[in-house]
Amino acid sequence: MDSREEAERFGSWSVQLRHSRLQRSGIGSLLVQGGKRDGQEVYRRRYAVHASGLQAIEIASVEGANRNLRTPIALSRDRASSPSLLRQLEKMAVRSLYTLGLSAGEVILVSAGGERRYAVEEVTPSAWIGSRRLRSLYERAQKEQERRQAEGLEGGLPLMLGMDPEFLIVDPARSGEVVPASRFLDKEGEVGCDAVHGEGGISYPIAELRPEPSESPRGLLIGLMRTLRMAGEMIGDRSLHWLAGGMPKSGLPLGGHLHFSGIALTAELLRALDNYLTLPVSVLEAPSSQKRRPKYGYLGDFRRQPHGGFEYRTLPSFLVSPMLTKGIVYTAHLIATNHAELTRRPLDEEERLHRAYYAGQRDVIREYLEPLLADLQSLAEEKEAQKHILPLLNRIRQGGTWNESRDIRPLWNIPFRP
Repeated sequence: MDSREEAERFGSWSVQLRHSRLQRSGIGSLLVQGGKRDGQEVYRRRYAVHASGLQAIEIASVEGANRNLRTPIALSRDRASSPSLLRQLEKMAVRSLYTLGLSAGEVILVSAGGERRYAVEEVTPSAWIGSRRLRSLYERAQKEQERRQAEGLEGGLPLMLGMDPEFLIVDPARSGEVVPASRFLDKEGEVGCDAVHGEGGISYPIAELRPEPSESPRGLLIGLMRTLRMAGEMIGDRSLHWLAGGMPKSGLPLGGHLHFSGIALTAELLRALDNYLTLPVSVLEAPSSQKRRPKYGYLGDFRRQPHGGFEYRTLPSFLVSPMLTKGIVYTAHLIATNHAELTRRPLDEEERLHRAYYAGQRDVIREYLEPLLADLQSLAEEKEAQKHILPLLNRIRQGGTWNESRDIRPLWNIPFRP
């Protein structure tokens, strides 16, 4: 779908629908209020962010309510040195456009009271922007995106797949109390611990597995098994349980991030992963897993990596079973290598489905799954892929949800004490 078709669909949506999409996705929206509260302007700062190709191409400070008085802010492409404000504005604008089914456009963000707290006041698709200067800016950005994609295709770099799934360590003798992973694991390394920022400061309760990336799903899974065995040796107390899933313990959401390199990061690749991987897997999630959303597990969540790749961050921790893990890894690889052929986008086209994903309404989601599963099944031609993808698809079709309170070690043949 090109920018004009995206704009046409966006234009067919009511303002209330756009507002609701943003809010349920965890994005502050003032589309309905029109940026005013009780008839008075209360916003101290306003920014106009133009974005294309999942990144900002211009950010300007807008003086008060006058949209024509703008002071462009210099953008640095060195992500490490970009000011945190610019990163936040860029992320919010990109998320907003993606959530509204747009690949490029302008997002007006405003600050209400608290510093660094912004909401969407207005969204304009790039196809509706009349300024000759801005249209030239979008055209240059589009050509640059096409150039990078062509270089990626011609460069011959292999697709590399990685992951960093998380789990919790709990003590069954103390009513399942969480044992900080930092008691056993360092912050860095193939098996480490992840930080949680709370009111009391930073803690490291979550264990994380970081196997070496691989060109093949099989190679990545072999690396995962190696890190699981390492974790078993490092976490010496075998009476403790390991829990995975989305949120086995309240307030501690877990992720199953997938890493990709050797392939261009595009909105269409993210949409393929959302529709063909995250959406089907979501019907297997335990009710507690849905509580991650929308702060975590929102559609299209990604993070660029310094090495040039990116991580897809929407999935919960899939370590709940080996079958699920293997199926997800092989399906992710299948989607990445065939995403141009996977063209269904029900999450963009069906408001009822978008609402059901964030509300955890599995019965509604199931109504839309069969065409997606059939597309995947038709592409899984290799025997190795079929061996792992078909069991996952069949499990999705059969129904039921995973158990987030179950110790995962017996499933992975990690030594434990009964």
